[in-house]
Amino acid sequence: MRLNGQDIEERLKATNYIDTELKELDFNNSNHLVTMKYMGSRDEEVAERDYTILFEECFSVTFNTWLEGVQGGIPQSPHSMDFYFHDISIKDVVVNSVHLYGVEMVFPMMGCWLTSKSIEIVRSEVTFKLP
Repeated sequence: MRLNGQDIEERLKATNYIDTELKELDFNNSNHLVTMKYMGSRDEEVAERDYTILFEECFSVTFNTWLEGVQGGIPQSPHSMDFYFHDISIKDVVVNSVHLYGVEMVFPMMGCWLTSKSIEIVRSEVTFKLP
């Protein structure tokens, strides 16, 4: 059964992703796959886990890194910037009877917009937070 966009948003919010550091975000053009990784936890868990979100069968993908609004030191390269997962919005989209997800993600100093056919949330085994 295909979940609607709101249900997937709720499942992602349950991982406490807000303000977690983005570990990976990439687009594999040959597989039409966007992979996003971050550390998260559920409210009842003591340990954090690696979460991988797979946006599969992407029809469109856009990434945008910006410097507008940066306060303090200006990074000389995007390689020197850390990104933190701030928000995600998932809408149901139908194009010519094909059911898709329209996704907008915000990682301050970067945005990502994509349209995919499916979304998978993968939770790793326990990763303990060390002091």
